[in-house]
Amino acid sequence: MYRPGLSQVPVTSVQKPVSVQSVFFSEKNYQTLETVLLQDVEERNGTTLTEPQRERLAKTLNHYCKQVYQKQGEKPLSLLNKEVLSSCAKDFSQYLQRKELTKGVDPVKKVMDEALFQETSQRFERLTQERQEVKALPPPAPDFRISLSEDGPPAAEMFERAKKQRELEALRAAATASELKKAEVGVAGRIQADTAFRALQDAQNQSSERALALRNSKPTPVTDLPLAILPDRRDLMMGAVGSFDGFQETRGVGADTRMLGQANGNPTTTVPLLAPVGPDLPQQVLVQQPAVVSYREVENNLFLYSADRDWLKNNKENRYSFTVNFDPAANSQNFGPTLAAQQKFKNIVRIELVKAIVPGESLSVTVNRNTTENQVTNTTYQDNILNLPFITVRVAELENNNYGTDTFLDRSFGVLQYDDHWRSDDTVQGGTTKGFLCMIPKFLRCQKEYYPTPLSTLQKMTVDIRRPNGDLVSAVPDTLDVLGILAPQAGSVAGTAFPFSLPITVGSTPSQYNVMVPAANGDPANFFLVTSTYFSRFAMCAGDRIQVSGYAYPEEALSDATYGPMLRAFSQWVNRPEGHVVLGTCYTPTPSTLHDGVNEVGYANVLVIPARMQDPTTGSILPWSFGSGLGGALATFGAGLQSPIRLMNLNKQVSLVFRIVTREMDALPGLRPENTY
Repeated sequence: MYRPGLSQVPVTSVQKPVSVQSVFFSEKNYQTLETVLLQDVEERNGTTLTEPQRERLAKTLNHYCKQVYQKQGEKPLSLLNKEVLSSCAKDFSQYLQRKELTKGVDPVKKVMDEALFQETSQRFERLTQERQEVKALPPPAPDFRISLSEDGPPAAEMFERAKKQRELEALRAAATASELKKAEVGVAGRIQADTAFRALQDAQNQSSERALALRNSKPTPVTDLPLAILPDRRDLMMGAVGSFDGFQETRGVGADTRMLGQANGNPTTTVPLLAPVGPDLPQQVLVQQPAVVSYREVENNLFLYSADRDWLKNNKENRYSFTVNFDPAANSQNFGPTLAAQQKFKNIVRIELVKAIVPGESLSVTVNRNTTENQVTNTTYQDNILNLPFITVRVAELENNNYGTDTFLDRSFGVLQYDDHWRSDDTVQGGTTKGFLCMIPKFLRCQKEYYPTPLSTLQKMTVDIRRPNGDLVSAVPDTLDVLGILAPQAGSVAGTAFPFSLPITVGSTPSQYNVMVPAANGDPANFFLVTSTYFSRFAMCAGDRIQVSGYAYPEEALSDATYGPMLRAFSQWVNRPEGHVVLGTCYTPTPSTLHDGVNEVGYANVLVIPARMQDPTTGSILPWSFGSGLGGALATFGAGLQSPIRLMNLNKQVSLVFRIVTREMDALPGLRPENTY
């Protein structure tokens, strides 16, 4: 019989080697597989397959023959037949199970079942019936009548039970007695010895109680008589007390009465007078301490000023990023390269950020070049903190209570906004000095509370003031290294021996600050302070106050007989704590020229500071004279200045105000009323 999809094996006269494919797809092998499957299915189910089921079995066998040979390939015939039989048997069994489950079930009736599909009217009536309130029936009335029927067993039965229980107890007692009689002799001896010991112990206790009662019944002798005071032997030697006549005869009574406190009485029998007892003192009153200790909260104000750090040795920090150490165990306030506070806060309950005072400086220089013929460049645009919506203060050691849409707000301790602004003078150099800005946490609580257990102590605070994007407000350092100071002289060149060649002569420099004083004095009115790097026009500008530290000459220069005292006095004046006011800025486009202001991109490298003036109350208008030839001395010894020499702008510093609340013991509830006056 030919089956669709099975290849026929041609018969030829020439015998060729038979392949596995031809044998596997032969009619004989197919009939064998079909017969085995048919017998197996009929034996399992116990019924004969119908014609549709036989056709389904033939299709299944034909399908799996192709699939098995496609997957297995030229493998042994037995392995291929085994794989086909297992796959066909499993698939046809599942087919019969599906037919059995769906047998006699109408699909339309199953879908249109009343439980799944209902008309609108029927469904509404059923919902109405379900929603109707069913009142609960009242409970039945209790029956208070006394039952006349006997609930328990009769009296005769109860008597028999009690009698039987007593008989069982008697038998149990007799059995116990017989067991005691059968005990060993050693156990009985121990029991007798224990009984005898207890009897003797009881007799001894009774004898002790009788002796104690007899002792308590005897009268107690009087032992509280006052001690006799011996007479003074000096009085006996002088004859003052020789008669012992300290008795007073009472007529009619016949008894002698001893007089207490008399000098001529018998001193050996006279009762002395007792010392008077004073009132009770407050120290003798014991007051019970309360079980709970009272505490009070103390508010402390902490001010952090960025200019207090050791900026001469540490140039890695600036005004917007610094560290504060508490209680550094040093005697100096400026100990260490970082800020230090001598106070050590303990038992901290709350730390709160009150406000920050930041400079109103421009954070960057904006270069605006015009495309005209003169190519004029403008760098006066101000870009300060007011261009930012807010600034964030981060303290790494304190946990934050702010949460936002980025990690910078999540790690911030406080978010500050503009509150106030002040400045001193707007007329200097186009108003580049913009004073200070007060930034506060408006309508916010920038604080960290430690409840119920306070923070034991605070070691340090690492403060960073950042923009909304997480960058520092300004990474520009607020300190500059100083190369030296030049002093212009009339009719001569000053500064030729400086590390760089910068001649300054009368009329050869366009600087307006090269003001010559009358020849009678010969001292310069202004000094030119040269920095190692250029600075922006907003970092150091006219009107700012700078402080110089580390300006000193070597020992061989100070020991010079001619210029030593002059250089020493000049160094002390340069390093004075009150600093110097900046009159203006200059820059050196070439090593031999000096120009006022800033270059085209708004940077300069020379600061002009005023000279020290004489006492103006005397009417003098001349500058202070450090000595003749100061400019030559500065030029001669300028190359040997010690390092480092650094200056800092005091008008560009930041101040932070914190409120730290600590918990301390309250002594007021423990004071006594007599100590409150």
